[in-house]
Amino acid sequence: MNTKPLLLACLATFLYVLALALIIPFLPFQILAFGGSYASVGGIFSAFSAASFLSAPLWGRACDRWGVKTVLLASALLTLLSYTVLFLAPSLPILYAARILAGLAAGWLIACQTLVAQTTDSRQRTRGLGLLGAAFGTGFAAGHALSAWLLGENLIPAKTPVLAACFVVLAAIALATTFSRQNTSPKNSANDGAQKNLKRSLKQGRRGWFDVFVLFQTRTLAAVALVYFLVSLSFHGFEGTFALWVEKTLAFGPREVALLLTYASLVVIVVQGGLVGALARRQGETAVVFLGIACLASGLAFLAFATSLALLLLALTLIAIGISFHNPAMQSLISQRAERQGETFGILQALTSLARTIAPFGFALVATAWGGTILYALLAVALLLLFVLVKTFALLDSKPSRSVKKA
Repeated sequence: MNTKPLLLACLATFLYVLALALIIPFLPFQILAFGGSYASVGGIFSAFSAASFLSAPLWGRACDRWGVKTVLLASALLTLLSYTVLFLAPSLPILYAARILAGLAAGWLIACQTLVAQTTDSRQRTRGLGLLGAAFGTGFAAGHALSAWLLGENLIPAKTPVLAACFVVLAAIALATTFSRQNTSPKNSANDGAQKNLKRSLKQGRRGWFDVFVLFQTRTLAAVALVYFLVSLSFHGFEGTFALWVEKTLAFGPREVALLLTYASLVVIVVQGGLVGALARRQGETAVVFLGIACLASGLAFLAFATSLALLLLALTLIAIGISFHNPAMQSLISQRAERQGETFGILQALTSLARTIAPFGFALVATAWGGTILYALLAVALLLLFVLVKTFALLDSKPSRSVKKA
């Protein structure tokens, strides 16, 4: 495996996520300062995810057509523009516009995932994507901590985290300029015959937004992508309701919630940084996916009845392990079965963004109406049923459609 592209992809991911994490704690307080409501706070995160859902397949297609370096630079420049608008925003509508622009510009993760897929063989891909996930988690943990320090104790939010995010994106732009076009062009993504087919298909009139969903033309890929979406929906439903749940059941405040999420991030970093790759090499990606779904379902079941800190930590540990196993292993499975790496990761990012758009608001309504215990219990049962269906019908067991040379 060529380690240089993987190192560059991880470093780029860390910088982009660091910038994103810097502004997340700032946004809710700035919205309230502009006279917005709590619904406006939820709305601005959904607006970002909805914009990312629309743009992600196109960014993926751009990776295949123009290469990773070009996409990274374009995404970074647009992201820098969105943060500049956010820093200068005089009103709530402009704040919303800045976040929508940031969502439309969010092609950097797709580019980094594509680079990893193009420069790893099937045996090393889960490890590479796991390391990318660890870089993602590290960026979030560092960004939240730095943002808390920059915000200080002021009731009126300072804009210093946004300014810091601008400088971090500038560093990401500088890093992207060092990428080699030879190492990031689509030619490394497949063997010569597959590459010719890729170039031919890109030249044949598939230019509309819906045409990028070529991923769903086979039963296996469609089923695997659906499983990926349903697991993402469950996880982001947990993310969107967790803080309110622990406040209600254990009377925890923002500081305790932040510490719990930091703990979960550390678990993700450890698992994706090494354990998931080693397990995939020994047991295979399919076994890792099943283990991830089982852990996630068990964690949600424990969370439904977590009335003590010990049970809560057990639930968080299982949930963090579950998503850390599932995501890189499933992404590796899908990329091995698809011909166009950029399009594939663009569609996966679109599915994730769709889940982030739907889950927080939708599951919050369910939790309000029926309670968190019923919500998490239902999610656990749904994931167990998904486990049984996927296992019974062997949806993950077909062989990859093409071979990938070791970079």
